[in-house]
Amino acid sequence: MKAPPEHARRNRDAWQQFAARYAESGRAAWASTDPYWGIWKLPERDLQLLPDDLTGKRCLEIGCGTAYVSAWMARRGGRVIGIDPTPNQLATASELRARHGLPLSLVEGIGERLPFSDDSFDFAISEYGAALWADPLRWVPEAARVLRPGGQLVFMTNASFAIACMPDAENEKTTAALQRPYLGLYSVEWPDGDEVEFYLTHGQWIELLTDNGFVVERLLELGAPVGAQTSIAWADADWAQSWPSEEVWFARYRA
Repeated sequence: MKAPPEHARRNRDAWQQFAARYAESGRAAWASTDPYWGIWKLPERDLQLLPDDLTGKRCLEIGCGTAYVSAWMARRGGRVIGIDPTPNQLATASELRARHGLPLSLVEGIGERLPFSDDSFDFAISEYGAALWADPLRWVPEAARVLRPGGQLVFMTNASFAIACMPDAENEKTTAALQRPYLGLYSVEWPDGDEVEFYLTHGQWIELLTDNGFVVERLLELGAPVGAQTSIAWADADWAQSWPSEEVWFARYRA
């Protein structure tokens, strides 16, 4: 078997260590019947990332972590597979699957090499996961390959604009001054970590998606509600009431 890309190995090793700190939030999200999203836990009723009814639909979560999004899709009737490269994350997901008795499958693997046949899913989603930690030039074509014509891809990640305003230390707050060029972000490595994150400009996302047979249907640029709090070190709620901290892309595969 071909070795994974270097960035995938580094990110897997990092998340093996991070997994324990996200286990409790994963348990809370699994227990919730009202989905919420991202840094500020924005409610599904406002964002509508998931179709209301997924009955009989084949659904894929790319970079599932503890797989709470997979659980939300299963509760909406989806036939769900969650894939993630991190054994420790998948162990938590497996424990929670057994506790809640939801029929979903868990697979170890990376977004850049999805071990599924062509045209095999109706809906694919990544809340951070592959959208942040996998190379978009590799995982987006893979998502297109495994989606059926008419299938939808939804992904949420840090807003590239926020990254342009973030100091070099990842745990320092975003600022009102630009800290790095917006153009040419692509792979970002922080001095205080070994992991690799990926960002594109909006123009690059549109080009990449359309080149792979997608039609962009919707883009959400999300800030923080008044009084919002988060455990994410770099996220500043006051800053995020003026500028986007997160973005969500909705794209339809037209082949």
